[in-house]
Amino acid sequence: MRAVFINQCHPDMPHVCSLRVSHFAEALVAAGHEIIVLVEAYPRDAICPSPEMVGAALVTHDWSKPFILPCQPEGFVKARRARAGRGNALGRYATIAKSFIVDGGMFADWRAGSEAYFDTLIKAFAPEVVWGTFGNTDTWTMAQKLAQKANCPWVADFKDNWSAFIPDGLKNLMARRFRDPAHMTVLSKSHLDEADRWFDGAKTVLYSGVNPVLATENAAFRIVIAGSVYDENRLAQLVLGLRDWLSTTATQNIELCYAGNESELVKRLTAPLEERCQRRFLGYIGLNELAALQASATANIYIHNERCLFHHKALELVAAGRPILSYPDETTETRAMAAEAGCALFVCQDRNDIFKAMDVIAAGNFPGPDPQVLAQFPWQARAKTLETVLTRAIGGKG
Repeated sequence: MRAVFINQCHPDMPHVCSLRVSHFAEALVAAGHEIIVLVEAYPRDAICPSPEMVGAALVTHDWSKPFILPCQPEGFVKARRARAGRGNALGRYATIAKSFIVDGGMFADWRAGSEAYFDTLIKAFAPEVVWGTFGNTDTWTMAQKLAQKANCPWVADFKDNWSAFIPDGLKNLMARRFRDPAHMTVLSKSHLDEADRWFDGAKTVLYSGVNPVLATENAAFRIVIAGSVYDENRLAQLVLGLRDWLSTTATQNIELCYAGNESELVKRLTAPLEERCQRRFLGYIGLNELAALQASATANIYIHNERCLFHHKALELVAAGRPILSYPDETTETRAMAAEAGCALFVCQDRNDIFKAMDVIAAGNFPGPDPQVLAQFPWQARAKTLETVLTRAIGGKG
C-alpha cells in the first residue's frame, strides 16, 4: 500500500510523542509498503525542501525506509503566542477559542505549512490511505483534507485523552468535525472507552510496540526512574517512601538512576536520598540504551498519571521483565497486562506501601516474563494490526 502518516512530532525529537508513528512506519515499510511520514520541522529552524524538491525526491526514494517530510509552520502568530502562554489571560482564551472554532485547532501554523505539499503528494505519490494521530486536532484536519483531495480513505488514530486535551465547551463541537474516518485506531482499551464517549464508528485497539531486551543481572541494587515526572508532589511522596526504606534496609550498593528530560527536577526532588544511595542522572538516552537500563534494574519505578489513560512506559517496563513499582495508582488494564506477562507489579498508594514493596523486591527472586506474551510486544508484531486496518480501509471495508 501507499500511505501517508501524519504526526506533528518529528522522529528525531527526544520525546515519546515521536515514537508511535515513526516506528509503525518503519515496521510497515519492512513489510513491503511505501510510507510517507508528514511531520513538523525539527529543530524548528531546520530548512525544509520545497514541494518541487519533494516531488523529485519521491521519484528516486529508496522505499526500504519511510520518506520523512518535515514541514515548517507558517503564520498564525497569535496562536503561537497563546501556546507559549504569552499575553494576558483574556486574550489567550479568545485566541484559543478562535483557533479551535475557526482554524480547527491550536497548530494551524503547522497545518498551513504542511498543506503546501498536498498537491505534490497526490501527484507524485497518489496515497491510497492516510493515517493521522491525535496529538492535536490539526493532525486530523490535515488527514481529513489530504484524503478528500486524494479521493482516498483516512483512518484516525486516538492516542491522547480528548477530555484532557480539548477545552471545555468545545469537546462535542470538535468531535462532530471528525465523523468521517473509515476507521479509528486507539492506543489502549482505556483510550477505547474515552473514544467511545465522543465518536461513533468502528475502532481497533492498537498498542504501541517496544523493543524487548532480555533482563540482565546487575551488581548494584538499581532503582530506575525514566521519562516524565508528571506530578512533583507525587514524586516527593515517592521519595519519602524510598527514604523510609533506605533508612532501615540492610541492602548494600544501592543506586538510583534517572533517564529523561527532567534531570534537574529529579535531582532536586531526590535530594533526601543523597546520603543513602548513589544517584545518577543520565538525561535523555536512546531507546535501545533505555531498554537495556530498564532490563538491568532491580526495580523500575514511575509516577502514574491518570490524564494519560495508558502509559507507554508500562509497555516498556513489562517488556523489561523486572519488578515494577507504580505510585499512587495504576489502571486495571495495565495491572492485567503485567499479570498476563508474568511481571511483578506493585501498585503503591502511600509511603507504607512503598516501604513494603521495596522490602519484597529486595528479598525476592522473580521469574522472567512469559516469552509467548512478550512476542506480541515488538513494533513488527503490533504493526500487523495496523496493516490489517489500513488494508481494509483501502478496500472500503472499514
